[in-house]
Amino acid sequence: MSGMPPRARFGFVLLVGLGVLSLVAGRLFPDWLANTCPLGVDPTRPDRTVCELAFGGLWVSLAVGLVAGALSTLIGLAVAAVARLLGGALEQVVLRGVDAVFALPDVLVVMVLQLAGQSLSDAGLGGGLGPFGLMVASLALVGWAGPARMFRNRLATLEGQEFVAAARALGGGGAHVLRVHLWPALRPFALAVFLSRLPTAILTESTVSFFGIARMEPMSLGRYLGTSYAALIYEGGSRVVLPAWALLVLLVLGASLASQALSAGPRKAA
Repeated sequence: MSGMPPRARFGFVLLVGLGVLSLVAGRLFPDWLANTCPLGVDPTRPDRTVCELAFGGLWVSLAVGLVAGALSTLIGLAVAAVARLLGGALEQVVLRGVDAVFALPDVLVVMVLQLAGQSLSDAGLGGGLGPFGLMVASLALVGWAGPARMFRNRLATLEGQEFVAAARALGGGGAHVLRVHLWPALRPFALAVFLSRLPTAILTESTVSFFGIARMEPMSLGRYLGTSYAALIYEGGSRVVLPAWALLVLLVLGASLASQALSAGPRKAA
């Protein structure tokens, strides 16, 4: 971490700090948090304190972002690797499919997937996916195209390096070159791509949940904000809404800074 750009270091510290805070406050010691919360109870939910709801929502939002970001990154990496291994016209066909998925509006598609998934669940055909699983699957289905494009371009660049040409000249096959020579050079970039998916997944989930489309239980930050804005009509109601907004902004800021700094690192080095 010593060679990491300052912005990336700040982003990682912010992310890890929020993760530890949500784990300790929202999961390990919820009773202590409920009894000591300086912000009091939520007027719209008299049985819960603002701290319980905000840090519980932070834990859910972070978990959704991490799992959905990791899944969409893995799918994008697999699609890019297959495209490069196929090469030629077949690679172009795969890339046109990637472009078609990438052109879809994320929020709108996730809304449609959520409504369709909830209808199937209500009919007993949900396949065991709860609200969390349904949201992660929806985000992964719309979020893999961007990583696939980025991985494909990075693989094409790496394949032009001399060490790859030497490996192929010595008889290395496509899968061998990808696994032994390209993947070690691709790992830092994969981390940056994963972090770039994290804020996108969190913001998309928050938007869909804010408008009441998703039924996230326990509530994420987005759903909490969507169901608590009515507290603003009460005197001092901002104490209910502002902490959740601040946590959401800090969460997205930490992931964005880390991703941007890591993505800029290789270009500066070149």
